[in-house]
Amino acid sequence: MSILHDKLNVPLVELVQHVVNHGTYHRGNITAMLRQLGHKGVPTDYIFYLYADQMNR
Repeated sequence: MSILHDKLNVPLVELVQHVVNHGTYHRGNITAMLRQLGHKGVPTDYIFYLYADQMNR
């Protein structure tokens, strides 16, 4: 299969799940790198962002 020539048919829900999981992967990598540099870890879940945003209103 060549990415340049073939099409992949997947349900939208699977595509969205991939995007969310991929973002989680990158947040984990960034958090690990920051901790290795001596920075304190922070919550990276969206629900924590929503809570902090609500508390700052």
